[in-house]
Amino acid sequence: MSKIDAPPVLTIAGENFGSALMAGTAGYPNRQVMLDALAASGAEIVTVSIRRADLNAPRESLVDLLGGKYRLLPNTSGCATAKDAVLTAGLAREALGTNWVKL
Repeated sequence: MSKIDAPPVLTIAGENFGSALMAGTAGYPNRQVMLDALAASGAEIVTVSIRRADLNAPRESLVDLLGGKYRLLPNTSGCATAKDAVLTAGLAREALGTNWVKL
């Protein structure tokens, strides 16, 4: 059975994924290292910190860079309170058009 014909490893909210690995976007020395690491990982879901991502960036944002290749999972990294996390999740929903969030 080829990878294309293989059953999904992970299903979330009706979406099927061939890998259960979720990779992050923080901590890389530069964007190219991040892109290379994500590609090598086989991850299909990538977490993005909404508080750190500049959604109005003059240069290519993480959303522009990764959105077509990976299922973006916004996270509430950097939030100190539940109120901040709820606000950040709401911003992610509006900015990315998703109800998914990693707390």
